[in-house]
Amino acid sequence: MSGPITAGYILVHGVLSICARAYAEARAVKAEYADVLARLQAQQRDLAHARDQQQAARLERVAALHRRAQLQAARVARMRAVAQHLGLSLGPALAAPATQDDAAWSAYAASLDVAAHALDTALAQSGRAHATRLRAALEQGQRAPTIDDVLGGYALQRSLMPGLDAAQTARLQATAARVLGRLELTEGAAIPAALEALARAIVLAPSVDRAEALATELRLGVQRANEMRARQARDADTARKLLSELEDGAPAALVAALERVAAGVDPLDDALRADVERLLATAAGDRERADQEAAAQVLEQSLRDLGYEVEDIRSTLFVDGGTVNFRRAGWDRYFVRLRVSAEERTVNFNVVRARGDEETAERRRLDALAEDRWCAEFPALMRTLAARGLSLDVTRRLGAGEVPVQVVDPSTVPSIRDDGEAAPERPALKQRAP
Repeated sequence: MSGPITAGYILVHGVLSICARAYAEARAVKAEYADVLARLQAQQRDLAHARDQQQAARLERVAALHRRAQLQAARVARMRAVAQHLGLSLGPALAAPATQDDAAWSAYAASLDVAAHALDTALAQSGRAHATRLRAALEQGQRAPTIDDVLGGYALQRSLMPGLDAAQTARLQATAARVLGRLELTEGAAIPAALEALARAIVLAPSVDRAEALATELRLGVQRANEMRARQARDADTARKLLSELEDGAPAALVAALERVAAGVDPLDDALRADVERLLATAAGDRERADQEAAAQVLEQSLRDLGYEVEDIRSTLFVDGGTVNFRRAGWDRYFVRLRVSAEERTVNFNVVRARGDEETAERRRLDALAEDRWCAEFPALMRTLAARGLSLDVTRRLGAGEVPVQVVDPSTVPSIRDDGEAAPERPALKQRAP
């Protein structure tokens, strides 16, 4: 048995909006609500899947573009070092773009391809036998060279340079390899240029003492690089989460900046984070208002679908609060009065009776029966609302008869006809399931 019921409510974004859309469309085309809902849900799943795939493809393109540019830049730097060692004339080195615009990086990568081809041609035409050996050791084509590949090339370069003790080559190469072995690299990534320059300096060092001093510097550089990589991984995870929360139509520049972070290219700086959080806060407010309006529509239609006669519900019920009265035909003068508190985010259900009968023991017995009847029906309403995005969590429930049924002015409930039945309401939508 049950008397007044108080429940907190949760508006489930996404579920509410699609149910409200299904109601509107089903009413407009006179179709079954369940059929329309199933179609809209399928469309929503397809759109979400397509959006996820497109975004994943964009992130991979951004990551691949920067990975390609970094690998080619490292390759060009090695070939320039060989050319310089051979005394060949070199032009100015190419600088990475100051902007993160994808078009600029594509142009930069293309320029690196041209530079690499020109250097390769110049080395091939140098006519020096050891140039071919150095080219083979220091440039690995399009694949990412391993640390052993890189250091092996520099070891060969050392063995060909006069004035350096060739007997120390293996020891210095092992020193550089041991320190670089602590570097955490993603598959296919280039060794950071500054760290490769230090490793090269170690292998080509004129003495073991100089190599050890450089190794200390390389250790610090590897530690900083690992910390930066971990930070970028965290930033990438955060950026992917933020991207998933952005609504369609978010500013393209902001989305592109977040995608570069998610692709592991850029760090997530405070300014970008603040811009995204402001946008999400605005969108959250818009979503909340839309969910509140959808909740009013879902509540009204759910009551009708369950066979209740209900007065029209204002779209602002969950914005400003208010009351709704509903009943079934044949309930005599009894109604259920639902009161929404938007501030406390609660709903209250009370069985009420329109004034008109003398207060007798028989009337009190009928009051208890009305409360029992509502008690039996309330779980079905909870299940229906939950399935449609309006979840109720009962926090207070009194037993039937614990407090008297409230007697209300008939003018505060929908009009009652002479036969004791409420005036007809709009029919429920046809449906097979909630």
